[in-house]
Amino acid sequence: MFKSLSYKFANILIKNNIIENEDLEIYRYGFETLIYFIVNISVVLFIGIIFDRLIHTIVFLSCYCTLRQFTGGYHAKNYIECTLTFAAIYLLTIFIDNNLDIERYKYLIILIYIFSIYIIYKLSPQEHRNKPLSEKEKVHYRSVAIKIISFISTIYMLSMLFDYLKEYTIYLFFAVIWICILLIIGLVKDFYCKKIDRYNNI
Repeated sequence: MFKSLSYKFANILIKNNIIENEDLEIYRYGFETLIYFIVNISVVLFIGIIFDRLIHTIVFLSCYCTLRQFTGGYHAKNYIECTLTFAAIYLLTIFIDNNLDIERYKYLIILIYIFSIYIIYKLSPQEHRNKPLSEKEKVHYRSVAIKIISFISTIYMLSMLFDYLKEYTIYLFFAVIWICILLIIGLVKDFYCKKIDRYNNI
């Protein structure tokens, strides 16, 4: 469905002489990525509205989406699986938040957060097998990821220490934790894929 729509949008640009025929695939892929992104964001925002967590959801998405594009990590096999995974992640986030005593576990949460930052620093950027990054790109992505997480961490730590807007900033914590988990899953998946490739080449 996403691919079909992306071709329609790209062909409209060609018919109106906005782009050349040889650029069709470039724009088609761009539209496909944009449509997929909008669908995922819409699904999560809808979940946030249903559970009366709209502001929380915006905070979560702002952190998660911004950081994710520079860290990489586990990717689902197709768009449907990816959307379902993203929805499940956010539903689980809301469930944990509803049952988590932030004040009681404040310092444990901070320790988990610091550990997650360390994992993100060590494992990112994690490239996709089909879209390898150059060394220059890896350095750039890691640098940007560190700057983003430093900014997020400043806001989160100040909120935790001074007991300010914790209801919302705890979603910064969840976003960083999920990025960390996806990086670990991606590492494990990549390890087993390489192992299978080596076995098949014997």
